[in-house]
Amino acid sequence: MKKTAWLISLMPPVLSLIIIRTYLGYFDNGSLFTENLSATGIFNYVFIFMILTTTGVGVIFFLPSLIFCLSIPKNAKTIHNYCDIKGRISLAALLSFPLTVFTFFLWAFLSDRFPDYEPVLGWSLSLIGISSVVLINYLFLRQAAKTAQEFQRAKAHRKTACWLFIGSPLLIFIIILCFTFCVSTIIRWVDAQAAGDSIVTLLKLATLISGLGVLLMLPGVVYVNTDNAAQNESWHIRFTLVSVSFWLLITSMYVSSFYPVLIDKTMAFAGISDWQTRRFQVEESKFPASHFSNHDWHVADNIPGKTYTVQGIMVYSLNNVRLLCPESVRERYRSMLQFIPWDRVYDKNKANELEKASARCQPFIQGGITRLSEK
Repeated sequence: MKKTAWLISLMPPVLSLIIIRTYLGYFDNGSLFTENLSATGIFNYVFIFMILTTTGVGVIFFLPSLIFCLSIPKNAKTIHNYCDIKGRISLAALLSFPLTVFTFFLWAFLSDRFPDYEPVLGWSLSLIGISSVVLINYLFLRQAAKTAQEFQRAKAHRKTACWLFIGSPLLIFIIILCFTFCVSTIIRWVDAQAAGDSIVTLLKLATLISGLGVLLMLPGVVYVNTDNAAQNESWHIRFTLVSVSFWLLITSMYVSSFYPVLIDKTMAFAGISDWQTRRFQVEESKFPASHFSNHDWHVADNIPGKTYTVQGIMVYSLNNVRLLCPESVRERYRSMLQFIPWDRVYDKNKANELEKASARCQPFIQGGITRLSEK
């Protein structure tokens, strides 16, 4: 127990250190994180916001799985083969994910190619998607429903049929509708201009999102189909840890911008990064104006030997350590937060572009810079 508690106590500083080091590494200033090592409590501060950010993103990604867990009853005394029915509902839900995702992307592709027929395509493909989900659910549950009704009264027959053939498809539709939050999030991370709108790109994106949908539903499926007797406190702890680790691993493997976006949101939420263009007053005795000779800095209000002002972005500000970059870095950084499905070359090129653009960034370790108030 003491060893476990000791390992848990190391998590805040270690994970916070990784986040800070990774973020500064984007701007080729990874060595700056060592300047914060002497600040007590700094890692717990970052860790708190990291947990809050991860929880917020996790709710978006795990919402379908959570709804599935809460909607499927653990027991049904009137249905003797309920375990088999739960498994079949789970399979129907998993299979419905890629089907509806591909239907949605097919509608998007055809509507773009044939804008005059967009209303007709929308209604037609929506009807096809709904009918397919209902048909899949019926085929999976037809035999199990008959078996369940063999030992039920006539009144219970209708109740079971309504629950399995109406309630189950409705639940799947609600889950898929909630999954659109995850879909829209991932689509926003795609560099649409670089990826293009060809059928190959749409197929890659559809395959990626449908695969993620199935994988993110697995924790809910496992939870629902696990025997209640095995779900003790220890099982719940292991299940939560494995689910979160599985989510982080799978998502980062297929969505290459996942970790950069997560780190970016953590830095912004904690107030460590500020991507607004602002003016700063610099003490010339500590930083000669020659450090900001490039036109990107828009040097003004120069008082020889005393101070001058520059325009830039404070991408990092923690304790007394700051990193000021020119405005041109913003575009490169935003591009680095995007991705193209299964294109690692794109990721490397964007990271290299950001590193080159960050060559003009100026670190401040012991003050010498003050943000000017805005009117």
